[in-house]
Amino acid sequence: MKRRVCPWWLGYVLINPIRKYRHNPDKILGQYINPGMKAVDFGSAMGYFSLPMASMVGDAGKVYCFDIQKKMLEKLEKRAIDAGLDHLIESRLIEEDKNVYADLNGTIDFILLCAVAHEIPDKVSLFSNLYSMLKKDGMLLFMEPAGHVSVNDFRNSIIIAEKAGFRKIDMLQIRKTLKVLLRK
Repeated sequence: MKRRVCPWWLGYVLINPIRKYRHNPDKILGQYINPGMKAVDFGSAMGYFSLPMASMVGDAGKVYCFDIQKKMLEKLEKRAIDAGLDHLIESRLIEEDKNVYADLNGTIDFILLCAVAHEIPDKVSLFSNLYSMLKKDGMLLFMEPAGHVSVNDFRNSIIIAEKAGFRKIDMLQIRKTLKVLLRK
């Protein structure tokens, strides 16, 4: 099966301010992220959620942003500098032959996995790595675009996450989005 990845130039559409009408980061993440937390935006692209997450964790926190596309991360880093949040954000390029997660094992309070799991062929490794990064009782907010990802495929991903050790806390509602909150 050929791997489908969002092209880097589509990242500009994803950071469009109009997106807040459907996906307002403060409303979606505000109840889960507190000052001082260490958080992960997995599949961060150009940082639509990353920058608000950095504001939420504040100077005592940190946001780790993972992506497989260097151009996405470069734009994220520029946006973080422009917003004065670069000291709170650490971008990490995911490369197949390198483990970029190991130093974070057991240190993360919250992970956002938004609109990216369907692009990853090895979901078993994905959810295992995310589980390893989280502290005890850490949370994973897992979201996929409805219509683009079928309800059945989303449910199958949740089953894989549960096999990795996650517990389903709540199925949440966001317009045109499949969303579940999981806990370690």
